[in-house]
Amino acid sequence: MSGKPQPRRRLLTGADRQETAARLARRYEAGAAVQVLAAEIGRSYTLARALLLEAGMEMRPKGLSKGAPRRGAR
Repeated sequence: MSGKPQPRRRLLTGADRQETAARLARRYEAGAAVQVLAAEIGRSYTLARALLLEAGMEMRPKGLSKGAPRRGAR
């Protein structure tokens, strides 16, 4: 650990939150994983998932990317 305090991030509220949620939803719909989206916005997995849910996204089962065959599917 560097001992250097991390700068506080500002809260995502209002229009910024809605725009971020919409942008993440488009990327998620195109197949991006929640972990990747969280890294892109520099926030936690939990927040990225919450934003996707706020945008009305139906979450894929963990570990499956869009179009991946499901277990037992042939």
